[in-house]
Amino acid sequence: MHDQSPPVAPPTNTGPVLCASCRYDISDQPVGGRCPECGSPINQRMGDTGQTQGKAITALVLGICSIPGCFLYGIPGIILGILAIFFHRQASVAIQEGRAPVSSAGLAKGGLICGIVGLSLSVIYFLFMAVMIIIAVAAGP
Repeated sequence: MHDQSPPVAPPTNTGPVLCASCRYDISDQPVGGRCPECGSPINQRMGDTGQTQGKAITALVLGICSIPGCFLYGIPGIILGILAIFFHRQASVAIQEGRAPVSSAGLAKGGLICGIVGLSLSVIYFLFMAVMIIIAVAAGP
């Protein structure tokens, strides 16, 4: 029988390959193995490829759009802010599990921050508009 070891990624010239969890140099470890420092699975090579993860980009775009969305009576901003926070969580989990490059973490965090700001502004604006409508209705014609 042949002893089948996990495939080893070809060497790259982009510098050391770091563990997604602890940033330990795992250049000499096979894909499918475990990080010798923290024990996290090595699912892919996390070298600096310049690639980003789609969910992190989605979180950032939705977070940015949630801020001006608050001025449309708050409802689009609330929806977009919640979605931005959701996609941030999905991107963070993918990064921690090694399914997405570490370079996506900044985009995901930016999406979270913009999503929280947009959600907060939208809730405040929505409540302000609701109070104004109630006052207008109560005042009568």
